[in-house]
Amino acid sequence: MTKLTGNPTGRPPKAPPPDAAQRIELLASDGFSVRGIAKAMGAAFETLQRWFDDYPELREAFENGREQERYTLHNGLYVAATEKGNMVAAMFLLKARHGYREGDQGETANRVSINFTLPGALKPEQFTIEHEPTDQPKRISAARPTRS
Repeated sequence: MTKLTGNPTGRPPKAPPPDAAQRIELLASDGFSVRGIAKAMGAAFETLQRWFDDYPELREAFENGREQERYTLHNGLYVAATEKGNMVAAMFLLKARHGYREGDQGETANRVSINFTLPGALKPEQFTIEHEPTDQPKRISAARPTRS
């Protein structure tokens, strides 16, 4: 289907209801998805997306509702972990909020550790240098290697 140019024909775009911002924020805070909000508002998913693009206050209402939902869920986990001793909630918060990894040895398991043990400092009289006796200096061969 191609988009027509010039004067649009057909039905004008559907406008959001006057209480759209409040309804969207309430639905988002109750955990509704964007599709669920569109259905509850009696609009198509694409229409709600267009409303979010055309009416920034509706996108803001959605974001505020999502933040309320996040806070409610986080606070429930926090209370369960800190006041009720729920260790699963505590572990989840540690992992999700603070990057804790239970039993993860990934950063240290495959590391190689090399220790060098050096002797203590020697006094100059403790040094002995041994040379093999040679009567002639070594000669460096001037022959060049050949390619095969």
